[in-house]
Amino acid sequence: MTKDINKATSVNVNLSEVECVHIQARRWFQKSYGNTYFSLQVDVEVNGKLIEVVNVPFEYGYGDHYDTVALQQFKGAVNIDKPLADYCYLSRALKESGMTVYNHCSDVARKKDL
Repeated sequence: MTKDINKATSVNVNLSEVECVHIQARRWFQKSYGNTYFSLQVDVEVNGKLIEVVNVPFEYGYGDHYDTVALQQFKGAVNIDKPLADYCYLSRALKESGMTVYNHCSDVARKKDL
């Protein structure tokens, strides 16, 4: 099953229905050119079920840039029906809004592990 790059699933989810958010990212460092890339997946839990709302399979960015991209993509994928704190990271914005967030990022050794 292939997924569209930087495209959220066509699921209609309201932020007020979301119980918690799971952010999973993987980073890979390209030693030959010194660049860092990441992949990203954001799932929301609604009524005990995980729904994927953001999937970014490959993008340039180092450090916590994945969290900034997650916020941009999340705003386009989920109906924001309650105020969301104005931050540049999805994890921090949701935590400040009182939501439970699970954020995990791991560094991988190979590009194909993204």
